[in-house]
Amino acid sequence: MSVILRVHDLSVAYGHIEAVKGINFHLNSGEITALVGANGAGKSTTLLAVSGLLKPARGKIEFEGEDISHLSPHQIVQRGVVQVAEGRAILTTLTVAENLQLGAYTRQDKTGIASSLEEVYHLFPRLKDRAEQFAGNLSGGEQQMLAIGRALMAKPKLLLLDEPSMGLAPLMVQEIFRTVVEINRAGLSILLVEQNVRQALKIARHGYVIETGKVVLTDSGENLLANPQVEAAYLGG
Repeated sequence: MSVILRVHDLSVAYGHIEAVKGINFHLNSGEITALVGANGAGKSTTLLAVSGLLKPARGKIEFEGEDISHLSPHQIVQRGVVQVAEGRAILTTLTVAENLQLGAYTRQDKTGIASSLEEVYHLFPRLKDRAEQFAGNLSGGEQQMLAIGRALMAKPKLLLLDEPSMGLAPLMVQEIFRTVVEINRAGLSILLVEQNVRQALKIARHGYVIETGKVVLTDSGENLLANPQVEAAYLGG
């Protein structure tokens, strides 16, 4: 199994406060890897560094063997790393279709873009039904579908998902996670950051538990779910 993403000794600071403190992890091509932990542990900060929105204080981020640590977010997207932001960050005054078209801004292949749009509509039929509606009129779950669909329009090799279950009703959480599994089965590598530890570890091949900016446990998702430490700290055991 080839490694698509490798993070080595990554530290990220906000001013003088170090939010991520020398973490190491990797993601194998075609797999779901989860970064889990409490709010404020440094999970989302790590994703922002991988996508180029925050610059590392030290360490290295390699994607497909290339050091991307100091590339711009635009260059990182062009290489195939696309993030679905926490809180969805859709453009509420544009239609669903316009939001999706924006996701393809780095692409020039009109036929391929049209094909990707059909794939997104197949994955999320509700978005097709609401294509001409303003995105701000969608429910929270539909907005999350739109955020994922917009990211898929960029034709990523690696999808960064930041708290996809946040603020959603339990049934919608199940639907979003089922879709994430479906996208992964189609061959897309996924790095998942999630406070819902149980849901994340159920679908992840590998997991890393982060506390106060450091990796404190790593194992398969299945083994972490069964780990007494994880159960006591995050699963209500």
